[in-house]
Amino acid sequence: MLLLILVSYVNLSIATSERSRALYSNPAGLSIHSYPEISVRSEDYWVSMNIPFLGFAGGIRFRSDSVEFMTGTSPLHYKDKFSLGYMYSSWDDKYTLGAMYRPHKWTSLGFTTNFPSREGYDFNFGLSVIPGWDRLVLTSDFFIDRGPDETRYLIQSITGTLEIVEGVKLNIGFLPLDNNFEDGKIYGGLEFSLGNLLFGGYQRFGEGDSEGVVTEGIVTASVVPYPTLFKGGERSVMIEIEGDYPEVPNIQGFFGREHSFYNLLNLLDYIKERKGIDSVVVYIKSNSLGLAQAEEVRNELLGIADEKFLLVHSDYLGFKDLYLASAADIISLSPPGMVYFPGLYLSQIYIKGSLEKLGIEAEIGHVGKYKTAGEMFTRENMSEFEREQLKKFLDDLVEVVVGEISDSRGIEASKIKNLVDSLGCFTPEEAVKEGLIDTVAYFDEIKTLAGIKGDGKMWRGKSVPREFLLSDPPKIAVLALEGTIIVGESSNSPLDIPIFGGSTIGSESVVKELERLRKDNAVKAVVIRINSGGGSSVASDLIYREILRLKEKKPVVISMGNIAASGGYYIAAPANKILVDRTTLTGSIGVWGAKFVMEGLYDKLGISHDIVKWGEHSDAFSSNRPFSHYERKMFEKMLQHIYDQFLEAVANPRGLTVEKVDSLAMGRIWSGHTAKEISLIDEYGGLLDAIKVAGDEAGIRKYKVILLPKPLKFLERLMGVEETVYLPILKLIQEPYLYFEPARLDFGR
Repeated sequence: MLLLILVSYVNLSIATSERSRALYSNPAGLSIHSYPEISVRSEDYWVSMNIPFLGFAGGIRFRSDSVEFMTGTSPLHYKDKFSLGYMYSSWDDKYTLGAMYRPHKWTSLGFTTNFPSREGYDFNFGLSVIPGWDRLVLTSDFFIDRGPDETRYLIQSITGTLEIVEGVKLNIGFLPLDNNFEDGKIYGGLEFSLGNLLFGGYQRFGEGDSEGVVTEGIVTASVVPYPTLFKGGERSVMIEIEGDYPEVPNIQGFFGREHSFYNLLNLLDYIKERKGIDSVVVYIKSNSLGLAQAEEVRNELLGIADEKFLLVHSDYLGFKDLYLASAADIISLSPPGMVYFPGLYLSQIYIKGSLEKLGIEAEIGHVGKYKTAGEMFTRENMSEFEREQLKKFLDDLVEVVVGEISDSRGIEASKIKNLVDSLGCFTPEEAVKEGLIDTVAYFDEIKTLAGIKGDGKMWRGKSVPREFLLSDPPKIAVLALEGTIIVGESSNSPLDIPIFGGSTIGSESVVKELERLRKDNAVKAVVIRINSGGGSSVASDLIYREILRLKEKKPVVISMGNIAASGGYYIAAPANKILVDRTTLTGSIGVWGAKFVMEGLYDKLGISHDIVKWGEHSDAFSSNRPFSHYERKMFEKMLQHIYDQFLEAVANPRGLTVEKVDSLAMGRIWSGHTAKEISLIDEYGGLLDAIKVAGDEAGIRKYKVILLPKPLKFLERLMGVEETVYLPILKLIQEPYLYFEPARLDFGR
């Protein structure tokens, strides 16, 4: 037998075995505090591995005359409180069924049985307690053996484990012989934790032991570190900002690490608060952050720069990334790089000419002179109202971004404008001369300057807990809604183009999630992160109503991302508080609808139609003919009704009159910078600010943040557990009335 004391009080007891060691005693422990882990045990050279994202564990045992294997899984578990598991070992051709129950953080119970077994049955039970001090654990295992002639009740072991200092454990145990406490074996062992590596072993000795003193050991490597005496000593760390940062979390990498925009913010906040870090290097690479997301990241970087030395490096700085970098104490650019800062522009595509060539006529209706989304089908250029609102939005962005670059770099805003108009594209040397950056260097030189050795990265997450069951603090749920709002289930399209592809916010999926949050008493407040230009008016209203119901039970705070307009604003309106980035595109309170008459295209293709109908206007929305005059009036009447509904949906929860909302509406887009001035939102702030506000609204200071919707794990994706994939446009063309404002601003790098 081998006994190892682990810092999380995982030994080979039936009540405490977890992860890779669970295969040695109780497979139910495979899903308790489940992290990827591998152990090598000296007895017969056992190697065991736990791979939680596959829901699987396996091991190999190298015996003197053979190579054996074992496999196990724990498919049924509830949090870390209860689990069931089973495993198979080839050397004795047996299956083991196990269960583990942890009613609270101080107690753990375990049970196993083997089959097929000889006549009768055998059961193993384990009990482990932490008697009020989390550095001491007491454990005992029991065995019930019912044979053909008698039933035996045996105490297998009694163990005490003491953590002498952080990461160093002493284990003393006694194995009575047939319940005879005068005759048995005493054993003791030590374990040392180096964080992600554990080294341990034990010696066993006692009367009647023909082997004399037996010494065995175990080495464990874990993705999640154990508490250790050797603290992480990084004084300088490095962060890379690269690639996609979706609002809705997904799983990345073979080990299934969660990835989202919130995770990036949380990392920066963690570094900001960590006392042992003196300097931070941020390497900005090609990324898909929107301008509002960049604003939030920059605010976190400013917080880091207040407490530590912050250096930002890049190979290329465009408008958005220069805005990000301007928070730093020093900005560095690679010698072959450049600063590309020619200004900003907004463009719109118009396809009226294409539709005419195809023989397609677009019949567009809208309420609100600024509700111009449908103009792409009916015009060849911008209307005066479109140009007016886009210019105002662009002016606001320039005021915010250029103003903050000016303040951080100590350059007059007027000079920045002159630089944009006169040059726009700067070599590294020119950028240094004009004060846009500080130095020109390669990245390895910057790492040396900052005192970073190796990759400079660090573990910032959880460590293996001491308690059997972690305490469950109040929760704040962050529900991320990103994409086009549609009726039905949420989904993703591989074609990442607004309207035609990308993520969707399905009303059925969101309503189910909101209903679950409303009923979950552990969730004390909900933050809804919106990055959407809207979509279906029906779907928006269904989500709106469920948010109202949720608000009756607990606080709801909205955090707006890059865009929360039209239907995206509609679903935000009922919240207790709305927070917005100053560069967010919001508003667009209005409605539009479309019908496409395909008669000309059908003629070109030689397609004809004939119908039989009941009802004079039953084919009003048919693509075979245009609206009649009466039908057009009916269509506009419905659009006005839906617009009036939108006004009331904003006015009532916002404490405004319908007339006031109407004066701000008419389909007009606003920047977050202006939206606060006109009472469409409550506060400036990003996602982390919204979480703090939610905590204040709920009256809680300590809480756990849970990010929703939960991303699919590797095994679920492998098995095809996925919503139906379709193009959003195929859903939208079925909707005659839309709360929709397409995103028009894409900065790239």
